[in-house]
Amino acid sequence: MSEEIRVQDWKFLLFYAVFGLTSVVLLFYYLSSTLLHFTSPQQFPINSFKRFPLTILIFPAEMFSLLFGLYFVYTLFTDKRSPPPSPLKNRSRTRIAILVPVYHEPKEIVERTLKACCNVRWPGGVKVYLLDDSKEIAYKKNMSDLARKYSCILVNRKDRAGFKAGNVNNAIKNVVTEEFFVILDSDQAPEPDFLEKTVDHFSDPGVAFVQTPQHFVNEDSLLERAVKVGNNIFYHAQCASKACDGALPFCGTNAVIRTETFRKVNGFAYYTSTEDIELGLRFNEAGYHGVYVPHLLIKGYAPPDFKAYSSQQYRWANGNLAILRECWFKILGGKFSMRQQIHTLFTLGWWMVGLSTLTYIIVPIISLFTGMGTHHSWLPGSFIVFLYANVVLGVGMIYMSLQGRTKDKVTVFDALLQYSLITNSIFIYASAAVNALFKRYIGFVRTSKTKSTSGIGLIKWNLLLSGVCFGSSVYALYNAAIGSTIIHLRSFLPISAWLMFYSVMLASSIMFIEKVPTAAPMTVPAFVARKTGVSA
Repeated sequence: MSEEIRVQDWKFLLFYAVFGLTSVVLLFYYLSSTLLHFTSPQQFPINSFKRFPLTILIFPAEMFSLLFGLYFVYTLFTDKRSPPPSPLKNRSRTRIAILVPVYHEPKEIVERTLKACCNVRWPGGVKVYLLDDSKEIAYKKNMSDLARKYSCILVNRKDRAGFKAGNVNNAIKNVVTEEFFVILDSDQAPEPDFLEKTVDHFSDPGVAFVQTPQHFVNEDSLLERAVKVGNNIFYHAQCASKACDGALPFCGTNAVIRTETFRKVNGFAYYTSTEDIELGLRFNEAGYHGVYVPHLLIKGYAPPDFKAYSSQQYRWANGNLAILRECWFKILGGKFSMRQQIHTLFTLGWWMVGLSTLTYIIVPIISLFTGMGTHHSWLPGSFIVFLYANVVLGVGMIYMSLQGRTKDKVTVFDALLQYSLITNSIFIYASAAVNALFKRYIGFVRTSKTKSTSGIGLIKWNLLLSGVCFGSSVYALYNAAIGSTIIHLRSFLPISAWLMFYSVMLASSIMFIEKVPTAAPMTVPAFVARKTGVSA
């Protein structure tokens, strides 16, 4: 039986209330201190943007963090479950299609998925389609052999237009006749009760898709564990709230879709690498919504190395920000409710986290060496500690938001690990954001399912920035030590502590690099064989 993601009790809500209240206090304090600052009751107010030009850079980053913190609190407070659906009519006469799009995937991983698909129960029957876009003869033969072994319908096409999106569009247009279809990535193996827990929700004609969580089972390395924790924050702690407000993102895998509705909105678009999120917007625009089923019904694999992780995260960041750039006017002025607008803008906008984090690092360094300062110069000495609240509370929120959800135990180290991974993804996210701004959109790139060598070169910019932060921190500490006044100490000590923290965070990127012999056979990872019974 599949495991259900549980709702947290009131003790956790109390923590989130404190977090939310603290964020509101910070928000209003920053607004008042930055926009209008009174140096004394007799003086006119002074604008921080004019007095301290660097405020123009760091103030938006602070607003970004504070508003996303408040949004996170909102999703945790509105974590509700949908009522049980009415049984779907004509269940015994309703057939379901399962689509598994592949492109040069390891045979053993695809076999694990197809084997699981054959065990999925549904009264009306299930037909599995293996959508093979492979071009190399060896991969094509492997997929053909698997299709015969598991009695799947093998679908090939002449070109790869639209990549995965085009592969699915082609199947729905030319092959699939079933009323509902499932999309599964090649490594996502469903539990036998997957359809029994999802398809009845289509008894509501307004439902376009039913989304279930991605659940990663590999956590042999620190990278895999960090990715799993980050993935769980989205699926375990946020999706239920988004679904209750009719703004659940369509995540492209582990979902059941109403075929008629998919065709009605013309299927996937090709301009973005996150065509699934874009399709979800068009579902909402057409008056449909998604349902979230908080059960761990499908088990898959996190990116096995930093190279694969970087490729996946860049694709997601660039794709989501491409949608934001192309559709912001439609989101704000179209057929979306206010709650849908809020959820959508936060879902898409989160990927600017790389730019905001870089701002947190670069602005103090500029301030240190130029003396330009920011509006923090006006903060009372006792308030300096709150400059670090976004870090302390951020790690605390990661830790608390996942407690008691499933049998998986989450530790403070897990929360720090995930925070470190986000910090060490800043160059991935920042470059994706800049490219999206200039309409340099990436096409679909397959995420490798097999572990490869991850060299220091993948994190060279992280380590370089870590060194800059460390040197700047020491320089700031030296200036604090030789200062003759409290104001001097107060100016340099916070910068030193702040940059030292980021130096350590960026240096921790070394934890996510693993050495794998280049001569190792590129087959199914050992943990797949251990946990699935598929022979390597």
